[in-house]
Amino acid sequence: MKHSYHRFSFGRLSIRQRLTFLICTLLFAAIIIYGFANYYSIQKASLIVGKERLNTISRQINTTFSQSAQFLANASNKAASRKEVAQFLKSRGTQYRKETLDILGNLRRDSTWVWIGLLDSNRTPVIHTDNSTITVKTNIDEAISSARGKGDFSQMGKIFVQNSAVYFPIISPVKDGGKAIGYIVSWKSLLAGPKAVAQFSQLVGVNSTFYIGNTDGSLWTDLIKPLHHVPFTIKKMGELIEYNDPADGEMMAMANRIPYTGWLLIVSFSEKSVLTGVKGFANWIIVAGLILMVIGIITAWMLSRNITKPLNVLTNATTAISRGNYSSYLIGEMYGSYELRKLAAAFNIMASEIHLMRNTLENKVEERTAQLENVNKELEAFSYSVSHDLRTPLRAINGYSVMLNEDYEDKLDNDGKRMIKNIMANATMMGQLIDDLLSFSKLGKKELALSQVDIQLLAEQAADELLHHETPGKYKMIIEALPTANADYGMIKQVMLNLVGNAIKYSAKKTKPEIEIGFRDEAESTVYFVKDNGAGFNMAYADKLFGVFQRLHSLEEFEGSGVGLALAKRIILKHKGEIWAEAKENEGATFYFRLPKNLNDEQSNKDE
Repeated sequence: MKHSYHRFSFGRLSIRQRLTFLICTLLFAAIIIYGFANYYSIQKASLIVGKERLNTISRQINTTFSQSAQFLANASNKAASRKEVAQFLKSRGTQYRKETLDILGNLRRDSTWVWIGLLDSNRTPVIHTDNSTITVKTNIDEAISSARGKGDFSQMGKIFVQNSAVYFPIISPVKDGGKAIGYIVSWKSLLAGPKAVAQFSQLVGVNSTFYIGNTDGSLWTDLIKPLHHVPFTIKKMGELIEYNDPADGEMMAMANRIPYTGWLLIVSFSEKSVLTGVKGFANWIIVAGLILMVIGIITAWMLSRNITKPLNVLTNATTAISRGNYSSYLIGEMYGSYELRKLAAAFNIMASEIHLMRNTLENKVEERTAQLENVNKELEAFSYSVSHDLRTPLRAINGYSVMLNEDYEDKLDNDGKRMIKNIMANATMMGQLIDDLLSFSKLGKKELALSQVDIQLLAEQAADELLHHETPGKYKMIIEALPTANADYGMIKQVMLNLVGNAIKYSAKKTKPEIEIGFRDEAESTVYFVKDNGAGFNMAYADKLFGVFQRLHSLEEFEGSGVGLALAKRIILKHKGEIWAEAKENEGATFYFRLPKNLNDEQSNKDE
């Protein structure tokens, strides 16, 4: 079962459909351009606001951590300045033991404090609280160095990892006479757990991620687990960092140093979370655009109906006039607008003028037809006169010349014999000219009888017929395998005889005359050619070549009537083809004629 598919074409739409389509297209383009412009403007503004918000959040959290660190460091420093602690260390643990344990115990505020103790000047543990559950094994010298602040005050030291847990120390020196005789060391866990981190992130907003790490980058944590590095490079404190995360896409972050600590704080969140509201706006734009599109289609359809209805009436009236019904007039009052009333009035005037012109034209056609019939009759009478009345005196001239030549040949001198022969030759040539002229005039009336003509066989027959009286072997004849043509056999034979005859005639004076008959295939036609190496001609006179009685050589050089090529041209034109020639003097000539491949009787027999 065959299915037919029709490609959409704007040209097939009615004016009403085109107008609706055009209005909707313009409306759709306006909505798209406006929507995208607003979307990208809001997106850009949202990203700017997001970056400002990131800076604000980073500073606020940094301040919070700084205040907490300062509070814890002050508490530790205050405990280290108590006289009881110094006396305990100086007495090597024999005095103020209970008071020292109470002071150390007061430093523990929740379960995240895993170890609180006192070290002597050799940094050897002397005493620790009973609830110190975990001993952080690390280089105590590195810890003390990282926790040393300005002057006599301490700060939070570097973070350390032990058994996948992250801890940091708060170390305050115990001094006597300006010299450190020991240290209060407090170890606190830095991990908060996924739930607490998620709650804090929601509190801050935009699904933030937090990183805390040592200033030397040796260790990081996201407050859930330890990390060896962060997924970006920090170039400058307080400067926006943009990077791509495989899971969350484009990200923005900012790093700051936390006062009273040896840490860096990084706050990071995705651009996607910042643009959540922008996507909602885009969805709203789409919905609003669809509603406007529907309203636009309905409005455009109604407007186009008011415009196209009068056009439909005008089209119907025009169609009626084209079919000969000149009584179809438009009533201008039925249209509301001034322009349409004016159009209707102009159409009515045009219809009246057409009716009048048609009647006048019919009268002129009848008059011209009668004149043409009279001319044709005169031409037929002239042809009859030429073919009968002119032949009789020519036959008489030729007959008397023959009789004179035969009966009085011995009485005529050489000049008389020459003149008799010239009279006979010219009478014969005059008869040939009359025959050619009649053939040329009759060709216009003759209709083509199309059939598949074997051009190769036709060329071979023409060559055999024309070379019959020539010396065998004098002419080298090359005939290619020529394709058939849809043409009139008799007419194309006449063309082939004329062209091959010319080639033989004009190459006869060559020592080795050569004639080639070939073709060139084209998409919609076939070009045949007859080529010789004869006398050729000057291409400056090529436009005169196919005229009646036009000759480019004198009769003394080459005989002929000057009608053959004109006859060939008329035949080819009747076949809707083309004929032309190319040549060089004394080098030969090539005559081409083109025949269409798909010629039919209806096309060929139309008036030229």
